[in-house]
Amino acid sequence: MDFEPSSISNESEYKKNVVGTRKKSVTTILAVISLILSATLIVALGKTVSFFKDETARLSEEYEKKLALLKDNGSQNQIDVTQGDLNQAQIIIDESSFALSTVVSAVRPSVVCVCVTVPSQTIDYGFTQYQTEAATSTGSGIIWTSDGYIITNQHVVETAQQYASAYITVLFDDGTETEGTLIAADKQTDLALIKVETTNPLSQATIGSSADLMVGQTAIAIGNPLGLEYANSVTVGIVSGLNRQVTGENGVSTMIQTDAAVNPGNSGGALVDASGKVIGVVSAKISSTEVEGIGFAIPIDDAIKIVSGLKEFGYVKDRPATGIAAGTEITASMSRRYRLPQGLYVTEITAGSAAEAAGIKKYDVILSFDGKTVTTLNEIEALKKEHKVGDTVSLRYYQYRTGKTIETTLTLTEDKG
Repeated sequence: MDFEPSSISNESEYKKNVVGTRKKSVTTILAVISLILSATLIVALGKTVSFFKDETARLSEEYEKKLALLKDNGSQNQIDVTQGDLNQAQIIIDESSFALSTVVSAVRPSVVCVCVTVPSQTIDYGFTQYQTEAATSTGSGIIWTSDGYIITNQHVVETAQQYASAYITVLFDDGTETEGTLIAADKQTDLALIKVETTNPLSQATIGSSADLMVGQTAIAIGNPLGLEYANSVTVGIVSGLNRQVTGENGVSTMIQTDAAVNPGNSGGALVDASGKVIGVVSAKISSTEVEGIGFAIPIDDAIKIVSGLKEFGYVKDRPATGIAAGTEITASMSRRYRLPQGLYVTEITAGSAAEAAGIKKYDVILSFDGKTVTTLNEIEALKKEHKVGDTVSLRYYQYRTGKTIETTLTLTEDKG
Protein backbone atom coordinates (compact mmCIF):
# COMPACT_ATOMS: atom_id res chain seq x y z
CA MET A 1 0.00 0.00 0.00
CA ASP A 2 1.32 3.40 -0.92
CA PHE A 3 1.13 6.33 1.44
CA GLU A 4 0.56 9.88 0.46
CA PRO A 5 3.09 12.43 1.51
CA SER A 6 0.45 14.13 3.64
CA SER A 7 -0.34 10.83 5.46
CA ILE A 8 3.32 10.29 6.45
CA SER A 9 3.51 13.81 7.83
CA ASN A 10 0.37 13.32 9.97
CA GLU A 11 1.67 10.01 11.41
CA SER A 12 4.96 11.60 12.41
CA GLU A 13 3.15 14.44 14.16
CA TYR A 14 0.96 11.95 15.99
CA LYS A 15 3.94 9.99 17.33
CA LYS A 16 5.59 13.22 18.40
CA ASN A 17 2.52 14.27 20.39
CA VAL A 18 2.14 10.87 22.07
CA VAL A 19 5.80 10.63 23.11
CA GLY A 20 5.79 14.19 24.39
CA THR A 21 2.71 13.52 26.48
CA ARG A 22 4.27 10.36 27.98
CA LYS A 23 7.46 12.22 28.85
CA LYS A 24 5.50 14.93 30.65
CA SER A 25 3.56 12.28 32.60
CA VAL A 26 6.75 10.45 33.68
CA THR A 27 8.40 13.72 34.69
CA THR A 28 5.34 14.67 36.73
CA ILE A 29 5.26 11.28 38.46
CA LEU A 30 9.01 11.45 39.27
CA ALA A 31 8.60 14.94 40.67
CA VAL A 32 5.75 13.81 42.91
CA ILE A 33 7.74 10.79 44.11
CA SER A 34 10.76 13.00 44.80
CA LEU A 35 8.64 15.38 46.85
CA ILE A 36 7.16 12.50 48.83
CA LEU A 37 10.62 11.01 49.51
CA SER A 38 12.05 14.38 50.51
CA ALA A 39 9.22 15.04 52.90
CA THR A 40 9.58 11.56 54.39
CA LEU A 41 13.35 11.99 54.76
CA ILE A 42 12.95 15.38 56.43
CA VAL A 43 10.43 13.96 58.88
CA ALA A 44 12.72 10.97 59.57
CA LEU A 45 15.76 13.16 60.08
CA GLY A 46 13.81 15.44 62.35
CA LYS A 47 12.68 12.48 64.43
CA THR A 48 16.27 11.11 64.51
CA VAL A 49 17.75 14.43 65.61
CA SER A 50 15.01 14.81 68.17
CA PHE A 51 15.69 11.26 69.42
CA PHE A 52 19.41 11.84 69.85
CA LYS A 53 18.83 15.20 71.53
CA ASP A 54 16.34 13.61 73.92
CA GLU A 55 18.66 10.64 74.52
CA THR A 56 21.65 12.88 75.13
CA ALA A 57 19.66 14.96 77.58
CA ARG A 58 18.39 11.80 79.30
CA LEU A 59 21.88 10.31 79.63
CA SER A 60 23.29 13.61 80.82
CA GLU A 61 20.57 13.96 83.42
CA GLU A 62 21.06 10.36 84.53
CA TYR A 63 24.84 10.90 84.82
CA GLU A 64 24.39 14.06 86.87
CA LYS A 65 21.99 12.26 89.21
CA LYS A 66 24.40 9.36 89.71
CA LEU A 67 27.30 11.77 90.19
CA ALA A 68 25.33 13.74 92.75
CA LEU A 69 24.54 10.52 94.59
CA LEU A 70 28.21 9.52 94.58
CA LYS A 71 29.27 12.90 95.92
CA ASP A 72 26.54 12.87 98.57
CA ASN A 73 27.83 10.96 101.60
CA GLY A 74 24.32 10.85 103.02
CA SER A 75 22.83 8.90 100.12
CA GLN A 76 23.77 5.44 101.37
CA ASN A 77 20.09 4.45 101.54
CA GLN A 78 19.61 5.31 97.85
CA ILE A 79 22.71 3.77 96.34
CA ASP A 80 25.42 1.44 97.63
CA VAL A 81 28.41 3.80 97.78
CA THR A 82 31.69 2.89 99.48
CA GLN A 83 34.49 5.31 100.31
CA GLY A 84 36.49 3.68 97.52
CA ASP A 85 33.72 4.56 95.04
CA LEU A 86 33.77 8.16 96.22
CA ASN A 87 37.55 8.39 95.88
CA GLN A 88 37.46 6.86 92.41
CA ALA A 89 34.62 9.17 91.33
CA GLN A 90 36.60 12.20 92.56
CA ILE A 91 39.66 11.06 90.61
CA ILE A 92 37.53 10.67 87.46
CA ILE A 93 36.13 14.18 88.01
CA ASP A 94 39.64 15.61 88.52
CA GLU A 95 41.08 13.81 85.47
CA SER A 96 38.35 15.05 83.12
CA SER A 97 37.56 18.53 84.42
CA PHE A 98 40.91 20.29 84.18
CA ALA A 99 43.06 21.19 81.19
CA LEU A 100 46.73 20.51 81.85
CA SER A 101 47.74 24.01 80.81
CA THR A 102 45.35 25.49 83.37
CA VAL A 103 46.67 23.21 86.12
CA VAL A 104 50.30 23.97 85.29
CA SER A 105 49.67 27.73 85.23
CA ALA A 106 48.16 27.51 88.71
CA VAL A 107 50.89 25.28 90.19
CA ARG A 108 54.12 26.68 88.72
CA PRO A 109 54.27 29.78 90.98
CA SER A 110 54.41 27.44 94.00
CA VAL A 111 57.52 25.60 92.73
CA VAL A 112 60.90 27.27 93.20
CA CYS A 113 64.54 26.71 92.32
CA VAL A 114 66.86 26.10 95.28
CA CYS A 115 70.55 27.00 94.75
CA VAL A 116 73.27 26.18 97.29
CA THR A 117 76.57 27.99 96.77
CA VAL A 118 79.87 27.19 98.49
CA PRO A 119 82.20 30.20 98.11
CA SER A 120 85.83 29.91 97.15
CA GLN A 121 87.96 28.83 100.11
CA THR A 122 91.61 28.83 101.04
CA ILE A 123 92.78 25.52 102.51
CA ASP A 124 96.13 25.17 104.29
CA TYR A 125 98.28 22.10 103.61
CA GLY A 126 101.29 22.55 105.88
CA PHE A 127 103.48 25.19 104.25
CA THR A 128 101.26 25.46 101.15
CA GLN A 129 97.78 26.78 100.48
CA TYR A 130 95.16 25.56 98.06
CA GLN A 131 92.42 27.80 96.65
CA THR A 132 89.14 26.08 95.88
CA GLU A 133 86.67 27.36 93.30
CA ALA A 134 83.15 28.47 94.20
CA ALA A 135 80.59 25.77 93.46
CA THR A 136 76.80 25.94 93.09
CA SER A 137 74.33 23.06 93.08
CA THR A 138 70.66 23.40 92.16
CA GLY A 139 67.47 21.61 92.98
CA SER A 140 63.77 22.35 93.39
CA GLY A 141 61.40 23.20 96.21
CA ILE A 142 57.70 23.46 97.01
CA ILE A 143 56.21 26.50 98.79
CA TRP A 144 54.45 24.85 101.73
CA THR A 145 53.15 27.94 103.51
CA SER A 146 52.45 31.48 102.34
CA ASP A 147 54.76 32.90 105.04
CA GLY A 148 57.85 31.32 103.47
CA TYR A 149 58.37 27.67 104.47
CA ILE A 150 59.66 25.62 101.54
CA ILE A 151 59.94 21.81 101.28
CA THR A 152 62.89 20.29 99.44
CA ASN A 153 65.19 17.22 99.58
CA GLN A 154 67.95 16.82 102.13
CA HIS A 155 70.45 15.97 99.41
CA VAL A 156 69.67 19.29 97.69
CA VAL A 157 70.88 21.27 100.75
CA GLU A 158 73.51 18.80 101.99
CA THR A 159 76.43 21.11 101.19
CA ALA A 160 74.75 23.85 103.26
CA GLN A 161 74.91 21.42 106.20
CA GLN A 162 78.55 20.58 105.55
CA TYR A 163 79.97 24.07 105.02
CA ALA A 164 79.30 27.00 107.36
CA SER A 165 80.18 29.43 104.56
CA ALA A 166 77.57 28.00 102.17
CA TYR A 167 74.44 30.02 101.46
CA ILE A 168 71.03 29.24 99.94
CA THR A 169 69.30 31.25 97.23
CA VAL A 170 65.65 30.68 96.32
CA LEU A 171 64.47 31.72 92.83
CA PHE A 172 60.76 32.13 92.18
CA ASP A 173 58.73 31.53 89.03
CA ASP A 174 58.41 35.28 88.37
CA GLY A 175 62.20 35.69 88.23
CA THR A 176 62.71 37.22 91.67
CA GLU A 177 65.11 35.70 94.17
CA THR A 178 65.87 35.87 97.88
CA GLU A 179 68.09 34.31 100.50
CA GLY A 180 66.90 31.14 102.21
CA THR A 181 67.69 29.73 105.66
CA LEU A 182 67.95 26.00 106.34
CA ILE A 183 65.60 25.22 109.24
CA ALA A 184 66.34 21.48 109.48
CA ALA A 185 67.00 18.42 107.34
CA ASP A 186 66.40 14.70 107.77
CA LYS A 187 68.80 12.44 105.89
CA GLN A 188 66.85 9.25 106.52
CA THR A 189 63.76 10.48 104.67
CA ASP A 190 65.69 12.84 102.36
CA LEU A 191 63.54 15.82 103.34
CA ALA A 192 64.49 19.35 104.38
CA LEU A 193 62.77 22.59 105.30
CA ILE A 194 63.90 26.06 104.15
CA LYS A 195 62.54 29.44 105.28
CA VAL A 196 62.56 32.71 103.32
CA GLU A 197 61.55 36.07 104.74
CA THR A 198 58.73 37.76 102.84
CA THR A 199 56.48 40.79 103.29
CA ASN A 200 53.89 39.53 100.82
CA PRO A 201 52.14 36.15 101.00
CA LEU A 202 53.77 33.56 98.73
CA SER A 203 51.84 31.38 96.28
CA GLN A 204 51.64 28.27 98.43
CA ALA A 205 50.99 24.86 96.91
CA THR A 206 47.71 23.04 97.37
CA ILE A 207 48.56 19.90 99.32
CA GLY A 208 46.65 16.80 98.27
CA SER A 209 46.68 13.25 99.62
CA SER A 210 48.77 10.25 98.62
CA ALA A 211 46.53 7.78 100.47
CA ASP A 212 43.91 7.56 97.70
CA LEU A 213 46.19 7.45 94.66
CA MET A 214 45.45 4.97 91.90
CA VAL A 215 47.85 3.47 89.41
CA GLY A 216 47.20 5.02 86.00
CA GLN A 217 46.03 8.46 87.07
CA THR A 218 47.77 11.56 85.74
CA ALA A 219 51.04 12.66 87.37
CA ILE A 220 52.70 16.00 86.54
CA ALA A 221 56.29 16.71 87.60
CA ILE A 222 57.33 20.36 87.93
CA GLY A 223 60.89 21.33 88.74
CA ASN A 224 64.26 22.53 87.48
CA PRO A 225 65.99 19.73 85.55
CA LEU A 226 69.66 20.42 84.82
CA GLY A 227 69.59 23.76 86.61
CA LEU A 228 68.40 27.28 85.85
CA GLU A 229 68.49 26.91 82.07
CA TYR A 230 65.40 24.70 82.18
CA ALA A 231 63.81 26.21 85.29
CA ASN A 232 60.20 25.25 86.06
CA SER A 233 59.98 22.60 83.37
CA VAL A 234 56.88 20.42 83.19
CA THR A 235 56.68 16.73 82.34
CA VAL A 236 53.53 14.62 82.30
CA GLY A 237 52.99 10.92 82.87
CA ILE A 238 51.03 8.63 85.13
CA VAL A 239 51.32 7.07 88.54
CA SER A 240 53.16 3.88 87.54
CA GLY A 241 53.26 2.19 90.92
CA LEU A 242 52.51 2.66 94.62
CA ASN A 243 54.37 1.66 97.79
CA ARG A 244 57.59 0.92 95.91
CA GLN A 245 60.40 -0.10 98.27
CA VAL A 246 63.42 1.85 97.04
CA THR A 247 66.84 1.17 98.57
CA GLY A 248 69.19 4.13 98.75
CA GLU A 249 72.21 5.15 100.79
CA ASN A 250 69.89 6.11 103.66
CA GLY A 251 68.05 2.80 103.76
CA VAL A 252 64.75 1.61 102.31
CA SER A 253 62.04 4.17 101.53
CA THR A 254 58.44 3.76 100.40
CA MET A 255 57.91 5.73 97.19
CA ILE A 256 55.45 6.63 94.43
CA GLN A 257 56.69 5.49 91.02
CA THR A 258 56.00 7.64 87.95
CA ASP A 259 57.00 7.69 84.29
CA ALA A 260 56.89 11.51 84.16
CA ALA A 261 60.44 12.48 83.13
CA VAL A 262 62.62 13.19 86.18
CA ASN A 263 66.18 14.51 85.87
CA PRO A 264 68.90 15.90 88.16
CA GLY A 265 67.55 19.21 89.44
CA ASN A 266 63.97 17.94 89.70
CA SER A 267 64.78 16.78 93.24
CA GLY A 268 62.58 18.54 95.79
CA GLY A 269 60.04 19.56 93.15
CA ALA A 270 56.35 18.80 93.01
CA LEU A 271 54.52 15.76 91.69
CA VAL A 272 50.89 16.88 91.26
CA ASP A 273 47.66 15.24 90.15
CA ALA A 274 45.25 16.39 87.43
CA SER A 275 43.57 18.89 89.77
CA GLY A 276 46.88 20.57 90.68
CA LYS A 277 47.22 19.10 94.18
CA VAL A 278 50.67 18.02 95.34
CA ILE A 279 50.77 14.24 95.81
CA GLY A 280 54.51 13.77 96.19
CA VAL A 281 57.95 15.34 96.54
CA VAL A 282 60.17 14.27 93.63
CA SER A 283 63.21 12.57 95.13
CA ALA A 284 65.01 10.12 92.87
CA LYS A 285 65.28 8.34 89.56
CA ILE A 286 66.96 5.18 88.37
CA SER A 287 69.99 6.28 86.38
CA SER A 288 71.01 3.65 83.88
CA THR A 289 71.37 3.34 80.12
CA GLU A 290 69.13 0.29 80.40
CA VAL A 291 66.32 2.10 82.23
CA GLU A 292 63.99 4.84 81.04
CA GLY A 293 60.90 6.41 82.53
CA ILE A 294 61.26 5.30 86.16
CA GLY A 295 61.18 8.15 88.66
CA PHE A 296 60.19 8.27 92.32
CA ALA A 297 58.52 10.70 94.70
CA ILE A 298 58.05 10.74 98.47
CA PRO A 299 54.30 10.39 99.21
CA ILE A 300 53.03 13.78 100.35
CA ASP A 301 51.25 12.34 103.42
CA ASP A 302 54.62 11.04 104.69
CA ALA A 303 56.44 14.22 103.70
CA ILE A 304 54.07 16.55 105.59
CA LYS A 305 54.49 14.52 108.80
CA ILE A 306 58.27 14.79 108.55
CA VAL A 307 58.49 18.51 107.70
CA SER A 308 55.94 19.32 110.40
CA GLY A 309 58.33 17.74 112.91
CA LEU A 310 61.28 19.58 111.39
CA LYS A 311 59.42 22.88 111.70
CA GLU A 312 58.33 22.33 115.31
CA PHE A 313 61.29 20.49 116.84
CA GLY A 314 64.14 20.75 114.32
CA TYR A 315 64.17 16.95 113.97
CA VAL A 316 61.77 14.01 113.58
CA LYS A 317 60.43 13.46 117.09
CA ASP A 318 60.04 10.01 118.69
CA ARG A 319 62.14 8.19 116.12
CA PRO A 320 64.24 5.42 117.76
CA ALA A 321 67.99 5.28 117.18
CA THR A 322 70.65 2.60 117.67
CA GLY A 323 73.74 4.77 117.21
CA ILE A 324 75.23 2.43 114.60
CA ALA A 325 76.00 5.10 112.03
CA ALA A 326 77.68 3.06 109.31
CA GLY A 327 78.73 -0.47 108.51
CA THR A 328 79.72 -2.97 105.81
CA GLU A 329 78.35 -6.43 105.14
CA ILE A 330 80.71 -9.33 105.81
CA THR A 331 79.86 -11.86 103.09
CA ALA A 332 80.77 -15.56 103.13
CA SER A 333 83.86 -15.00 100.99
CA MET A 334 84.98 -12.03 103.11
CA SER A 335 84.42 -14.12 106.22
CA ARG A 336 86.83 -16.79 104.97
CA ARG A 337 89.38 -14.24 103.79
CA TYR A 338 89.47 -12.05 106.90
CA ARG A 339 88.54 -14.73 109.42
CA LEU A 340 85.56 -12.76 110.68
CA PRO A 341 82.02 -14.05 111.25
CA GLN A 342 79.31 -13.05 108.78
CA GLY A 343 77.36 -10.00 109.89
CA LEU A 344 77.53 -6.20 109.88
CA TYR A 345 81.08 -4.85 110.25
CA VAL A 346 80.72 -1.58 112.18
CA THR A 347 82.68 1.34 110.69
CA GLU A 348 81.16 4.25 112.64
CA ILE A 349 79.47 4.66 116.03
CA THR A 350 77.68 7.84 117.19
CA ALA A 351 79.20 9.24 120.36
CA GLY A 352 76.95 8.97 123.41
CA SER A 353 74.55 6.64 121.59
CA ALA A 354 72.75 3.44 122.58
CA ALA A 355 75.29 1.34 120.69
CA GLU A 356 78.17 2.93 122.58
CA ALA A 357 76.37 2.33 125.89
CA ALA A 358 75.96 -1.34 124.90
CA GLY A 359 79.73 -1.66 124.49
CA ILE A 360 79.91 -1.74 120.68
CA LYS A 361 82.96 -0.15 119.12
CA LYS A 362 84.33 0.41 115.65
CA TYR A 363 85.37 -2.85 113.88
CA ASP A 364 82.99 -5.04 115.92
CA VAL A 365 80.62 -7.28 113.92
CA ILE A 366 76.87 -7.27 114.66
CA LEU A 367 75.57 -10.85 114.36
CA SER A 368 71.92 -10.50 115.42
CA PHE A 369 69.54 -7.71 116.38
CA ASP A 370 66.25 -8.25 118.23
CA GLY A 371 66.77 -12.00 117.83
CA LYS A 372 67.14 -11.82 114.02
CA THR A 373 70.34 -12.54 112.08
CA VAL A 374 71.54 -9.38 110.31
CA THR A 375 74.25 -8.55 107.79
CA THR A 376 73.29 -5.04 106.63
CA LEU A 377 72.42 -1.70 108.23
CA ASN A 378 69.13 -1.67 106.29
CA GLU A 379 68.07 -4.87 108.06
CA ILE A 380 68.78 -3.28 111.44
CA GLU A 381 66.88 -0.12 110.43
CA ALA A 382 63.87 -2.20 109.38
CA LEU A 383 63.83 -4.08 112.70
CA LYS A 384 64.30 -0.84 114.64
CA LYS A 385 61.14 0.62 113.08
CA GLU A 386 59.11 -2.08 114.85
CA HIS A 387 60.01 -0.45 118.19
CA LYS A 388 59.68 2.89 119.92
CA VAL A 389 62.06 5.06 121.91
CA GLY A 390 62.95 3.40 125.23
CA ASP A 391 62.43 -0.19 124.05
CA THR A 392 65.16 -2.70 124.87
CA VAL A 393 66.23 -5.22 122.21
CA SER A 394 68.58 -8.17 122.36
CA LEU A 395 71.94 -7.86 120.64
CA ARG A 396 74.68 -10.35 119.79
CA TYR A 397 78.00 -9.21 118.34
CA TYR A 398 81.57 -10.30 117.73
CA GLN A 399 83.98 -8.19 119.79
CA TYR A 400 86.92 -7.57 117.46
CA ARG A 401 89.38 -6.50 120.15
CA THR A 402 88.91 -9.69 122.20
CA GLY A 403 87.69 -12.19 119.61
CA LYS A 404 84.71 -13.06 121.83
CA THR A 405 80.99 -13.25 120.95
CA ILE A 406 79.01 -11.02 123.30
CA GLU A 407 75.30 -11.22 124.09
CA THR A 408 73.82 -8.09 125.55
CA THR A 409 70.88 -5.65 125.24
CA LEU A 410 70.52 -2.23 123.65
CA THR A 411 68.02 0.42 124.77
CA LEU A 412 66.80 2.55 121.87
CA THR A 413 67.27 6.29 122.30
CA GLU A 414 65.59 9.17 120.44
CA ASP A 415 67.16 10.10 117.13
CA LYS A 416 67.57 13.88 117.11
CA GLY A 417 69.35 14.00 113.79
